[in-house]
Amino acid sequence: MNKIMLFILCFVLCAACVVFADQKQDKEAILNELNSYSDKNPLALAGVVLSMGDAYARENKIDEAIALYEKALNVFSDNEELLNRAGNLYNQKMAYDKAAAIYKKLIALKPDNIWYFQMLSSSLDMSGKKDESADVWKKLVTERPEDPNILNQAAIFYNNANDANSAIPLAEKAAKLDANNTGYLQNLANLYARAEKFDNAEEAYKKLAGMTSDQWLKDWANGELLNIYQKQNKLDDLAVKLEAGLAEKPNDAGSLKMLAELYVKKGDNSKAFSVYERAAGVSPEDRGINNKLVDLYEAQGKFNEAAGQLEKIVKIAPNEPYLFERLANLYEKAGKKEDSKKAWGIIITKITNDAALYLRYAEALYKFGDFNEAKEAFGKSIAEAKDEWIKSEANRRLEEIADMKIAPERPAKKETAAKEEKPKQKEPKKRRGWFGR
Repeated sequence: MNKIMLFILCFVLCAACVVFADQKQDKEAILNELNSYSDKNPLALAGVVLSMGDAYARENKIDEAIALYEKALNVFSDNEELLNRAGNLYNQKMAYDKAAAIYKKLIALKPDNIWYFQMLSSSLDMSGKKDESADVWKKLVTERPEDPNILNQAAIFYNNANDANSAIPLAEKAAKLDANNTGYLQNLANLYARAEKFDNAEEAYKKLAGMTSDQWLKDWANGELLNIYQKQNKLDDLAVKLEAGLAEKPNDAGSLKMLAELYVKKGDNSKAFSVYERAAGVSPEDRGINNKLVDLYEAQGKFNEAAGQLEKIVKIAPNEPYLFERLANLYEKAGKKEDSKKAWGIIITKITNDAALYLRYAEALYKFGDFNEAKEAFGKSIAEAKDEWIKSEANRRLEEIADMKIAPERPAKKETAAKEEKPKQKEPKKRRGWFGR
């Protein structure tokens, strides 16, 4: 048993000391037992080292973790997990040359793992070896010219190095080799746009929007098309094209959304609003359209309409509790106190341990003048809070309510001919910095 192995075994002994302490076995006997076990199953020690190194890293004891991995790698020189951990920690310590050496070993072990090539290139680049960093990709592209993943990653490398002339041909070839890969086409379209090759970019974004079934990606591609036209001051031309297309296909939701967003970019919210309403009629369950309408209604001060539109979204996604918080805020702006409280009630029954949420709910009740209910909500916020600021805000509000001497609610009395003058309630103290109120 060499010294390095004994060093590791000592760590194992320390980790196991709590378990063995109660048994009161002789220390030398335990060490001998561990030595014997390590000869039978040395890989088990590698697992222990990994666990200990992770514990050091969590405690930000990076130097200790590195020292442990370096010693362990003298014994387990080909262990991928140990090498990976060591490489990450070397990068954290900005020991980029050591990190590069680690990734070269990993590439030798796993030549098909592109991630290790990326990390080697990055480590070389961070150490100031720009040419060597680029050579990683030059060599890979030369050795595997028909691998679209390598070509795409190389294109990303050259793009980050502001070398569009090298990046674009590689991205074009990757997109051609795997024509159904939306990621490759997306990267190519972005490269065209960045290089201001707008005709090529437009074609790529249109192709991407047409081939994907992912609604988010489709909307993103159409949004990038709008950006291209905006950069060329051609939004008016595009509006004419879209309006002409809609004359033939009035229920084309994609064109309606694109036209509406075009008007938003032009600052014409009135037209944008009108087109989004048309789009909502065509696709009533489209979250993107409904969200835009909520925003536009709210921006115009039409809080009832905004709340009504958000109610449609809530019906589509009833299990997204934070939608109810926005709904509560819109009801509040519309002057619908009871509807707002009802919406708040729904969310706090769905999320029962969020101190910040209880604080916001309590603030709403405080604003409504429902101080007894607010007291209870502030108390729940304090009970759940781990953040001292939340506790201090809730306590401050409770002190203000206590200063008001709020009386408990009493049953309403029958009206008398001579109405008693109600005592004036003490004005609440000025609020300090809660959401700018």
